Amino acid sequence: MLVFLPLLMLSWGAHGGLPHPRPKCDRCDENFACDCSSSNLQEVPAVSTSVKSLDLSFNEIKTIGQDDLCDYSNLEVLILRSNVISSIAEQGFSTLNKLEVLDLSDNRLNDLSEMWFKRLSSLKHLNLLGNKYETFGKGSLLHSMVKLSTLIVGNPFLASVSEDSFIGPNHLQSFVFYGSGLKNYQPGSFSRINSIDEVTVSIDGPFQRDTALTTDILRDLSRPDTKIILSDLRISREQLMPFQVVFQKGVKSILLRNLSCSTDTIVSLLGMTQHSMLTSIGLEDCEFNGELTVSVEFPKLDFVNEIYVKNVKLAKFYIFPALHTITQLVQILTHLTRVAVIESNVFAMPHETTFLLYNLEYMDMSRNQLTDLTLREALCDGLRSACLPSITVFNISSNYIRSFQTLSHLFEGMKMLAALDLSLNVFHTMPEACAWPQSLRYLNLSSCQLRRVTACLPRTLHVLDLSYNDLTVFEHNMPNLTEVHLSGNRLKTLPEGRLFAHLEVLYIKGNPFISFSQNQISNYGSLRILEAGADTYVCSCEFVSFFKHELSHLVKLDRKQAYICSSPFALRGVEVTDAHLSVFECHASLAFSTLCAFVLVVVISAVVMCHKLHVVWYLQMTWAWIQAKRRPAARKDQVCYDAFVSYSERDVEWVEELLVPELEGAEPPFRLCLHKRDFLPGGWIADSIMAAMEKSHRTLFIVTEHFVQSDWCRFELEYSHFRLFDAAILIVLEPIPDSTIPKRFCKLRKIMNSRTYLEWPEEDSERPRFWQSLKDTLHMP
Repeated sequence: MLVFLPLLMLSWGAHGGLPHPRPKCDRCDENFACDCSSSNLQEVPAVSTSVKSLDLSFNEIKTIGQDDLCDYSNLEVLILRSNVISSIAEQGFSTLNKLEVLDLSDNRLNDLSEMWFKRLSSLKHLNLLGNKYETFGKGSLLHSMVKLSTLIVGNPFLASVSEDSFIGPNHLQSFVFYGSGLKNYQPGSFSRINSIDEVTVSIDGPFQRDTALTTDILRDLSRPDTKIILSDLRISREQLMPFQVVFQKGVKSILLRNLSCSTDTIVSLLGMTQHSMLTSIGLEDCEFNGELTVSVEFPKLDFVNEIYVKNVKLAKFYIFPALHTITQLVQILTHLTRVAVIESNVFAMPHETTFLLYNLEYMDMSRNQLTDLTLREALCDGLRSACLPSITVFNISSNYIRSFQTLSHLFEGMKMLAALDLSLNVFHTMPEACAWPQSLRYLNLSSCQLRRVTACLPRTLHVLDLSYNDLTVFEHNMPNLTEVHLSGNRLKTLPEGRLFAHLEVLYIKGNPFISFSQNQISNYGSLRILEAGADTYVCSCEFVSFFKHELSHLVKLDRKQAYICSSPFALRGVEVTDAHLSVFECHASLAFSTLCAFVLVVVISAVVMCHKLHVVWYLQMTWAWIQAKRRPAARKDQVCYDAFVSYSERDVEWVEELLVPELEGAEPPFRLCLHKRDFLPGGWIADSIMAAMEKSHRTLFIVTEHFVQSDWCRFELEYSHFRLFDAAILIVLEPIPDSTIPKRFCKLRKIMNSRTYLEWPEEDSERPRFWQSLKDTLHMP
């Protein structure tokens, strides 16, 4: 048995022993959404089991195991885009019954298994774009996805689509198919999807190689209610035949995106639309080259009411037939209700064209090169009721318009105009007064470098956008405004609320605000939503308290984390919701008064305690000890007194009448040092005491109750302890109980209890012997 034990241990170690711990991801918010993207993860991390949205994009995950996601049954969104996933366990998604969004795009999946999706009955959005599978449809992949609304499939390697591939979804809002390398398509495959709102198809390869295959694809996708978007095409006139089936099937809306062809080809393609059911034609990111060599009349399009053109380049635009045959366009132009010509370098439009657009309701000429002069020509120089009489929305943002007054003149006659976008032009100034149509409700003047606004603003506006200008003040009475955008200016305070009686939404973030108060917000009687995020707020106690506890009851705040303190310095960069101020900062007067009172109480208490504990005396004694240690010992030739007499002033009578005559009158006489007689005037008392004791052989302490109550007597006694205590002589004039001797006189207590001392006799007959004993003690070396 012992022989097999090492083998078992090696086997256990080789198989990993304990389960390998999964990496953790803590980047989750309060809505149970975890963003673990770009974290260099090589496997699915461990997150909260309550997670609803999990983003694992841009990692290095190679495989999805059967148990990797089994704990996340509440997951609704799973993003696995841009990993290196090459395999997924058949039951890898089996517990995700609530999953609505699954993105597996840009991975390395070579095959697709219907078992992955079998349990995903709630799935609404599926993205399988950009993998390596060559066949779509081994089995009914989408059979269980009856709720699917968005499907994105395809890659450069996709070669085959089978007939049963798309059984399952009843209605797709968006279907995107990339199959530039497609070689085999079974007719009827796409028609298995009952209805599609919008389909985007990129099949340039089949267009080039196999006209029949392309025709089959477009036939299955073309339906009257489906918008067709054909993307990434490089075609010639000979490859236009598949388009015929699109128009024959009654498609109403078509958009050509990223198309490159000759002018002959696009004109021929337009000719194929003759008598079609098209109502909307669009060109986006297209380029047309070469000169026109064919003679084609513009088709008769009875139903087209929308034209969309964005970023279209004409190599020789001046020879394009539409610019020379406007009479052939009359029938088309008069039916148009929506026109968008965006980012196409348009710098002029003849007013004859504008006159024909009398049914036009929406026009977008943004990001072009229109100027004040060419706009005057395009808009008929402001002729009333003759130019765009039905227009309701006009967008000329990001052009080269400079005169605000010209604009008001041109648009004044458009009686139906409700929305006007003038953003990203350069005005700087605004006239004091101007006229606008009474129907105007929306005006966008963002990023126009305006330094001030005037009464020229139309008072009929409901929505006004003045964001990202150079405004320092906005104080104009706009009674009908319900929404105003003032973000990115230089406003230092909120506009006066009483000027905007019906304002409901205020966007004013990115201004150098200091703060705002409850009164300012309350002045907006109808305000519901406020967005005023900035990093310049002075986080005073009043502002922080108002922001945390009261503001949410007045308005709905958008993104509370965008409100950042700039001062005080300790709170710089801190979110207002996380700001905490001390009592001293919020109630300075009360706190200062309380502090002063506390300090006063402490000082008084300290004085009382010092008095009780005699701290001052102890300090004096400490100082005396330091002085004694630092003071050099007196030389023998400097000692000139036999004794220094330490006594209380209240005992001076006994000293002068009895002690001094007796000792100084003796034979030989004793020389005594008395402070009253021998101290030099003008010197420090302490210094004089220490000097006198240094120059004396002995020190006589006349101990009475007055002595122990005298500060200087105590000092003299303590100093004698430091220097020459053995030379001290105690004369007790009266009985002193131990209880009357202060505790700080510990050494006096010790001397009186352990050493002999002279006691003044009450009987006269005993006094000669007292004097003799004293003299003998003084004579001792």
